[in-house]
Amino acid sequence: MERTIRGKTNDDHPNFSWSEKELPQKERTKHVHGLHPYLGKYVPQLVEYFLKNYFSKGDLVFDPFIGSGTTVVEANTLGINAIGADISAFNILLCKVKTANYDFKLLSKEIKDITKKVQKYIEPLKAKKTTKTLPEIFPSLEEKMQKKADRLLNNNDSEYITTWYTEESRRELLYFKELIPNYHYQDALRIILSRSARSARLAPHYELDWPKEPVTEPYHCRKHNRICYPTSGALKFLRRYGRDTIKRLKAFSKLKTNAQMRFIHGDSRTIDLEEQITGVMTSPPYVGVIDYHLQHQYAYEFLDLEDLRDQEIGPRAKGTSKKAKKEYVKGIQLVLNNCLRQLADQSNGPIIFVVNDKNKLYEAICQNIGLVIEE
Repeated sequence: MERTIRGKTNDDHPNFSWSEKELPQKERTKHVHGLHPYLGKYVPQLVEYFLKNYFSKGDLVFDPFIGSGTTVVEANTLGINAIGADISAFNILLCKVKTANYDFKLLSKEIKDITKKVQKYIEPLKAKKTTKTLPEIFPSLEEKMQKKADRLLNNNDSEYITTWYTEESRRELLYFKELIPNYHYQDALRIILSRSARSARLAPHYELDWPKEPVTEPYHCRKHNRICYPTSGALKFLRRYGRDTIKRLKAFSKLKTNAQMRFIHGDSRTIDLEEQITGVMTSPPYVGVIDYHLQHQYAYEFLDLEDLRDQEIGPRAKGTSKKAKKEYVKGIQLVLNNCLRQLADQSNGPIIFVVNDKNKLYEAICQNIGLVIEE
């Protein structure tokens, strides 16, 4: 059940159990909300409802579990200032890319240029597989590209990358990564790389969220109900997601306001925002459901991001044991207390947590720190 920890509104709560017919996936992932796959985010329409009813233009909302950035993105379209924090470096990177300002002519030029360079890089390597005369025709080019390919593969010390990608995919993704420092919009290119790396994995199509082991042979696909083949090559994804990135960022740019947006990579149990907030709007992690770092393992491997998974609250890896629930309750209480001390209005600032409290933990959490749940 979705619960509001504190707040008041004159509107009746709508039915938030939207079906696909009532709220199509296209609307759930509109503009930048679909920039990169993200498991466990709440729909923007829900966030919009609460922000409109509990906050006003010019207020400052804080999301201590910013995740994919839904709260900050929706707050900005309403003219509400927002701060988002997260323990996941990938989440912060994704949020910054979604909300940055862009010269779209330059961004488009850079995306086209980097993908063309990857294509030119792999052409001699692919030609080598189809002709025996290449060394005679292009001896220096073939030798140069082969050495570069070997260097990239040899310098990769990630067991994950070696296990989950074909040699062709590794070459294309690693070369794309090597080129990124040559461009202005490096973070946007990194997100394109991450999304492409997700799609290029040797993962069965029906198990993209949590693939158990790589597939290297044709397999019966439960998603498509046919024989599917292991994914080979990443260039097609780099191209596709490059175009999609521009489209989504442009769409959001037309909705953006001048409201401030700020992101902090850190632990919301202890973060000092250095300014007072109007209230909180978030969807916290659920106990024992998702490993937020692990779901984007490919991003951490390719982008060399700082991994702080040991500081996650309620990770799937710790399960739902009594000990895990106790740790979760303690963690959420610390986050809430930290939020409360930074409220401008200590007695009436809205604290909105959207949770599926199937373990019935939030009544005790709120009682422990003096909050009243509004159903």
